[in-house]
Amino acid sequence: MKDKSMKHGLIGTVLMVVSGVAAAAPVISEAWIPEQPPGAMANAVFLDMKNGTDKPEVLVKAAAPGFKEVQLHKSIEVNGMHKMIEQKEIVVPAHGETRLAPGGFHIMLIGPEKALVAGEAVPVTLTFADGSTEIITVPVKKRSMMPGRMSH
Repeated sequence: MKDKSMKHGLIGTVLMVVSGVAAAAPVISEAWIPEQPPGAMANAVFLDMKNGTDKPEVLVKAAAPGFKEVQLHKSIEVNGMHKMIEQKEIVVPAHGETRLAPGGFHIMLIGPEKALVAGEAVPVTLTFADGSTEIITVPVKKRSMMPGRMSH
C-alpha cells in the first residue's frame, strides 16, 4: 500500500512540474487583426507578448482556420522599399516583451476563405519551441479603431 501511495505522490509531483512548464508561456495582450477590403489576399495578426521567466520564449508557429497558410513574418525596409521576410521564429527575451506590430514582426494570414469584417474574431493557435501551445481569440477591428498604430 505504501508503494502505491508513493507512486501516486510521484505522479502528482511530475504533473505539477509539467503543468508549471506549460503555464510559463508568454502573456499575450493587445491582439488584433485589421479589417481588410474584400479580395485582399493576405492579412496580419498583431499582438504583444510578455515573458516573465528567466529563459527566452520562442514562437515557432501559428495556425488559424480559414486561411490557406499562416506564417511568421518581419517587415523590413531595403533601399526605400518595404519587404516582408518569413521568419522561422520570433523570440521573446527573458523578462522582456516582443511586440508584433505593423512595420515589424507579425503573423501573416495568407489566402483567406473570406474577407474579415470588424466585430468578427479569429482563433489563432500559437506554438512555442518547448512544444506548448496557446489558443487566443483575436478580434478584427476597423483601422480607425486602432489609435497609435500604423496601417500594414
